[in-house]
Amino acid sequence: MLPTVRRSSRIRPPRRSLVSSFVGASGTGATGGADNANVVDYDKSWAILSSAIKQIQNKNVSNLSYEQLYRKAYVLVLRKFGAKLYENVSELIKNHLLQRREILLKENSGLESPEDFLKAILLEWTEHLQSMKFISDVLMYLNRVYVKEHKRLLIYDLGIQLFKENVVKYNDDEVGKKLIDISISEITKSRSGQVITTKMYISKVVNMLELLEESVHINDGHSSSGENFYLKHFEPQFIAYSVNFFRQLCHKYIADASLLGTTYLHEINDFIKEEETRLSTFLPMSTFPKIIDLMNNILIKDKIDDIMCLPEEQQGLSFWMGQPCEDLFQDENIATTATKSYHSEELVILYELVGRIDPERDLLKKRLKELVVKEGLAIPVAIKEQLDSSSSGKKTSTSSAPFALSMISKILKYQQNLSLVLKECFANDFGLEQGVTIAMRDFINNASNKNKKQIGQDKANVTIPSSAELLSIYMDHYIKSFTKSNSSKVGATTTSKDSDLSVDEFMERSISFLRYIKDKDAFEAHYAAHFAKRFLNAKANGASIEIGSGKVDVEELILSKLGEEMGSSSLEKVLKMNRDIKSSRDMTVDWKKHNNTNGLQGNIELELKICNVADWPKSLSKDYTKFSSENFTWPSQLRSTLNDFEEYWLTGKKNDNKSLYWSPRFGSIDLRITYPSKLYEINLSPYAGIIMLLFAPQSSNDDGSPVSAFEEMRELKYEEIRELTKIPEADLKRQLQSIAVAPRSRLLIKTPMGKEVNEGDVFKLNSNFKAPSMKVKILTVSATSSGSTGPLSSKNGGGRKKTAQEEELEEVNANISESRNFEINAAIVRIMKSRQTLDHNELISELIRQLTNRFLPSTIQIKRQIEDLIQKEYLKRDDENRSLYHYVA
Repeated sequence: MLPTVRRSSRIRPPRRSLVSSFVGASGTGATGGADNANVVDYDKSWAILSSAIKQIQNKNVSNLSYEQLYRKAYVLVLRKFGAKLYENVSELIKNHLLQRREILLKENSGLESPEDFLKAILLEWTEHLQSMKFISDVLMYLNRVYVKEHKRLLIYDLGIQLFKENVVKYNDDEVGKKLIDISISEITKSRSGQVITTKMYISKVVNMLELLEESVHINDGHSSSGENFYLKHFEPQFIAYSVNFFRQLCHKYIADASLLGTTYLHEINDFIKEEETRLSTFLPMSTFPKIIDLMNNILIKDKIDDIMCLPEEQQGLSFWMGQPCEDLFQDENIATTATKSYHSEELVILYELVGRIDPERDLLKKRLKELVVKEGLAIPVAIKEQLDSSSSGKKTSTSSAPFALSMISKILKYQQNLSLVLKECFANDFGLEQGVTIAMRDFINNASNKNKKQIGQDKANVTIPSSAELLSIYMDHYIKSFTKSNSSKVGATTTSKDSDLSVDEFMERSISFLRYIKDKDAFEAHYAAHFAKRFLNAKANGASIEIGSGKVDVEELILSKLGEEMGSSSLEKVLKMNRDIKSSRDMTVDWKKHNNTNGLQGNIELELKICNVADWPKSLSKDYTKFSSENFTWPSQLRSTLNDFEEYWLTGKKNDNKSLYWSPRFGSIDLRITYPSKLYEINLSPYAGIIMLLFAPQSSNDDGSPVSAFEEMRELKYEEIRELTKIPEADLKRQLQSIAVAPRSRLLIKTPMGKEVNEGDVFKLNSNFKAPSMKVKILTVSATSSGSTGPLSSKNGGGRKKTAQEEELEEVNANISESRNFEINAAIVRIMKSRQTLDHNELISELIRQLTNRFLPSTIQIKRQIEDLIQKEYLKRDDENRSLYHYVA
């Protein structure tokens, strides 16, 4: 064996005496014979060196003298034979490699196993590198002097190039093509699921091909790498084969008529993981990202959208997300508890796969948003069907409290389900969370428009209320329930009468739903209308609940929570109404003190509710002048007390600039009536109470004591009641139906008995009236039940007559529209005042930005208000540029 010498060691030339003696021994005597001596010296020296190189190539180096061989090469280079020596060494190595190639192909021509061929070529490559290392050590001085000066390849690098040219690429890349075909074939088998035994050999072959440089540049004696055999020949073929394989693999699943999205998802995900492991084992990192990109584009990017859009029976995204509508109705007792019905494993895989082609996951966000909107719009339909079926075929109004309660509870439960999916399957991805929030906001705010034809197709007038109105109905129901529950045990977790919902839970859900509503101003308008009704129809001026060590007014608590969410300025109208409520409470206390002081205390007690007409909804206050003495007749039993309060109202002239009107449309009356069975305290509407007072006894006994009403038993015809009270006919019929037709509240007897109240009907007290408790509350029948929706109205072109609720809703919507016009005008003036001059598009953009937290104004509405302000001379158009506005100071 030749001793190995590190390439970094310093080469010291032999002493001159040794060189002289070596040259002299070759027969050189005089100077003139130097040329002849040199020729003889080279041939002999080359014979020794070539013989040694052959022995190194044949792995027979035990008898070689490294020092002698090195000296011979040194002297040849020193005597200017470097070029000849370099060429001879190159030719010798070339011939040896050609011989080895023939032997290699001959020995492996009959072998069927690709493993044996790869093993043989790798063995030849390893032995060649080892021999080149020894040869390079012998010719070290040739590398340092001749190679560096003439910018040739180092002997070791020359050996690699010769191996490429005379083994791998020789005869039109015969061996190279065979290596590529075998390697790609083995990798393809592995991709197909077959077990191969050539893994180690393939990676070594790839490493070998990477060392075979296609173009080499010499700089300062060092070779610089260009494109290698692997990059030029192996990688392009492998990529082409990979493209075909990925397409075939994809077609294998897509062509299947019974394709299931779940199957495709799992198969592709498993293949991708195996492929990444396979590539990291066989191929260099330069190829890895190229194949991964190809694989991602063909298997995921080109097909994942089709897979997600598969119908539910073929298991697409809708299947993986579960059955939201069905799940929402599984447990009615847990209104907003999230249920895990989705396929988490598939969703996690989907999230990871989509992330490989799009880190932002815009495609998944888009499809998820579409699915959420579609499923969300189906929720109202399912709720309507469920409520209709549970009410024995009776149609449930979408404006009713049951619909609003179920709608909001189900939507919030659906939102929790989606949050659970985002957390467990989508890694709380912020982008997807935003997409879901936008989708929730879209279907919540657009359900009333898009479901007009889905709900109540047999009745064109059945539509879903706006989300703002639904939330107001929802909150109104629970606030009333909390108020009713006030008489029971209360505390920090005070619950409603109708459910186990506490005040805190109720507010949390209400605020959560409120955040999805785009038109906050519409919610305020509806909330103000319900707020006014609660106050005007409540028996008392207010109710409080115990929280901690003190009492808190329910309405005050909720207003404070809404103020924190929306800003107190947004609830200005409701806050003004609330100030009227507080003022009414103080007025009631003062009035009672006044009665006690002046001895005016009688049988009638007033619980005052005084409202400033300008601050209360027009839908409730628009007809207040109709109840003057000319249009409405108050009973004599009440007239005296009302007159007393009117005098007190002007006492001290503190209210002399305010007109006072009494409205029997709101509030309630408590009557104490002694029936033959027992005494009842009956709470009923003012209209109904006024009708009942008509049946009070009008005569007295001989001793002056009053006659019992049941002894007198007055009978009044419908026409007489109408004339005595002057109650509007529609309201009168409803009230008479409530107290004379409804089975459980027949305070009066109607003759003839029937559902409808008609001309000529006679009414009298029902002496057989009985109720389970002493306190009785008479509810007013709905306008629909009373039949007021049946007749056709000539005023609206022969269409259905509008109910009081529909008219009230129209008033609220009209107020919303009017209020928006004011807000748009104020915002335009505010913007123009600060800018003075502004382009039309810039004005609209700034206007939308300022108003978006309140509502989203339409372009038509904005243009209309701009024209209005131009007419009012707040703005003017530029004389030359008509799209430019100037503020008029």
